[in-house]
Formats: sequence, C-alpha cells, structure tokens
Amino acid sequence: MITAVLSIVALICYIAMFATYKAQTKFKNGMLFAVTLPEHAADHPDIQSIRSAFNRRMLRTAVGMAAAFVPFVLLRQWSAFQLLYLFLWLLLLTVVTVLPFRRAFRDTLELKREKEWFVGAKRVIIGDLRVSMLKNKRAASLWLFAVPFAVAGGLAIWAWLKDSPFYGIFVGGIAVTAALLLTSILMRRSKAIVFSENSEINLVLNQARRRALSYLWLAVAIIENVHFLLIFLHLSSERYDLNGIWMTVILLFAAFPAALVVYVYRSLQAREREIVANDGRKIYTDDDEYWANGFTYHNPQDTSLFVPKRVGVGETINTGTLAGKLLFGGKIGLMAVVIIGVSFLLIRSELTSPSMAITSDRHVHIDYPMYSFSFRSDEIRELTLADTVPAGVKTSGEATGKFARGHFRLEGEGKARLYVFRDNPPYIRLKLDDVVIYYNDKDPEKTRQLYAELEALKQ
Repeated sequence: MITAVLSIVALICYIAMFATYKAQTKFKNGMLFAVTLPEHAADHPDIQSIRSAFNRRMLRTAVGMAAAFVPFVLLRQWSAFQLLYLFLWLLLLTVVTVLPFRRAFRDTLELKREKEWFVGAKRVIIGDLRVSMLKNKRAASLWLFAVPFAVAGGLAIWAWLKDSPFYGIFVGGIAVTAALLLTSILMRRSKAIVFSENSEINLVLNQARRRALSYLWLAVAIIENVHFLLIFLHLSSERYDLNGIWMTVILLFAAFPAALVVYVYRSLQAREREIVANDGRKIYTDDDEYWANGFTYHNPQDTSLFVPKRVGVGETINTGTLAGKLLFGGKIGLMAVVIIGVSFLLIRSELTSPSMAITSDRHVHIDYPMYSFSFRSDEIRELTLADTVPAGVKTSGEATGKFARGHFRLEGEGKARLYVFRDNPPYIRLKLDDVVIYYNDKDPEKTRQLYAELEALKQ
C-alpha cells in the first residue's frame, strides 16, 4: 500500500516536471526556452534544430528516469531504504530534467546574439474598456489577515484548553499565516512590470496583479487553517474505521491552495495578454542576461525580491538582493537539513531496534533514540501477551510497513507507546495508569522470554 501511494506521488512529480519543460518548446508571450525573441525567429531553421535536439534529450531523460525508478519498487521489503531512495530519485529528477532545458536556453540565447534578433514593439492602437474597469480595484487590506490569525489563534487556545496533544498543529497554522502575510507584503513592494508603451495600461495591470495576489495569499491562509483543522480532527477522532475517508479529504484539501495559485496566475496571464494585445503596443523586456539558465533570476540593479517566473507559474526570488540571497540560501539549507535529518532517522530506524531491560531496582527501561521510556514495575496495571495491535494513528514517531515506534492513539486504548515489529506476534501489552505500551522483539521467542521476566517481576 505504501509503495503504491509513493509511486503515485512519484508519477505526479515525473509528469509535472516533464510537462513544465516540454511547454517551453512553444513560442509564447514573446519567449522560447525563456529567451525573448521576435515572432519571425521562432520559425528559423536553427531554432527548429534546437527544438529537435531538446526533444531528443528530454526523451532520453524520461526513459532513463523511468528505468531509475525500478529499484524503488524492488526495495519494498526495506521501507526505510525505499523512502530514502525515493528522496534521491526525486532530487535526481529535479536535476536531470533541467539539463536539456538549460542547454536549449543557452543555445537559443547564443543564436539570438549571433543573429542580432531585435525585439521590437507593435504600433496598432486599440482602446479597451476593461482598463477603465480595472482602474478602481484595490488590493486587499493587510488587516484582513486578522481573520486567519484569529482562526488559528482561537483553535490553538481551544485545543490547549482541551489538553489535546495536537494543539501544536494550530501553532503551525499561525506560522503559515505569518509567512503568507510576509509574502503578501513583499510582493506589494515588487517593481512594476512593463507590459506596454502605454503607461496607463502598465499602471492598471500592475494594480490588478497586486490586487489578485493580495487576495490569493489571504485565501490560501484561510484555506490552510481549515486544512490544519481537518488534520486536528482526524488525529483526535476515535473513529478509526473512517481513517481512509479522513486521509482522502485531507489530501484533496491539500491540493486546493496549489490549484488556486495556478488558477490565479493563469487568469492574470490571460488578462494581461488580452489587454496588451488590444492595446497593440506591447513591450518585451529583453533582460535575458539576468536569467541564469532561464529560471534563476539574478539582478542586483532590481530591488524587487520576487519577479514573475519565465518557466512555470508563480514568482521566483531575485538572488541579486540581500534578502533574496538569504531566502534562497535558507530554502536550500532547510531542504538539506530536512533531507539529511529524515534520511538519518530512516536509516537509524532500519538498523536500530528498541530494547527492553529490567534493572535491579525493579524498573523497566525501554531504550530507543528520542522515544526511550522508563517506569516502575508497581505501575503496571495489566500485563498480557497479545496476538495483534489495535488500529490507530501516529501522533509522533515512526510508522512504516515493517515497524511502529513512538506515540500513537489506538482504537479502544487511547494514548499508547509502540515499540513493535508489524505482523510479528506475539506482542507484550503493558497497561499503566495513563498509557498503554506494546512491545515485541524481532525474534518471537525473545518476546516470550521478556514476557516471562515481566510476569515474574509482578509476583
């Protein structure tokens, strides 16, 4: 099941990456392979040659990445190494799909300079009533972010008063709302985009763009807080038979912000193309030298922190600014910490097993990194040998197809600590005052020996 779910995730990433770069072969918005060109240049034989070479490289890359995914399926018996391999495969996918595009970008830019293709302006003037309609529309007030802040703060207080172990989920909602507020503020301060020789058109379209993006980030903040609420309700639910429905709803809801971002940016681009086309005085900003490889923007003379992407939708960071350098470096650093940290935990989980020991002072100690636990023998209220572990959800810890370790909530049991190899009975069940513990060894015979020692300890 886990292999199937992760394979679907990998397939989505695979399709998205190749579809994004494949779209760059079309001459659109005055650009081809993220290089600004006059319209007649798109049909030049040398450009067609670059397109053909790009398509061949992308086909080889697609076949190679598909073949490289096979070991992931073969590693299904070693879930930790399988997940680690998926991380590496996704990283490789991100790198190798860029290479054909980067080559096409450089070849196109070199050809443009060789042919001295000048990107000129059109001179047909046609009025558009939509310009005057957009004039009076204003960006969303920053005070409206008080709504998602109030929702996240109120939910965090409610969960804390309920003494829920999951109140930290809503703290995450506050952090996400703050990040989206900061994003909205920074985008309002971005440099205006030049669309046309008509200054009124430029003013109106930039104003409309800031308005749309301000409401976009506000909407995403509200949606994300509802998303966190759904996650909280799922983790707090005792209806374990509804786990599949909960997970489906949560995953579908997670796609809403991404879909909304794509929709807003596509709508903005369509509106800008329509209005500028009717105005007839479009200007192509020929700043190719600031786009390293067509997707990384570095312009120290531009004070804007975010600029519209040339590849894909959305905004990218201007690494020519100090804030841009910090953001970009922080993003790379965070990704490295997460990947290295998760990889370390996964490998450790695969190679390290929990151990149970009974000390001379009649204490029971379970040793496992980050989830060690000790208790006195007189705290044990029930001691049984079980053939199964009840269904439940993880609150913190590690859960794979082979083992479950950490804090869980189990059906009919409530709070629990698991240190078990799945599908490997028997399991020692220890009931304390406020928690249930399930433990077993990989060797069933050792599990029975530990159970006998605990039974003797209680006598």
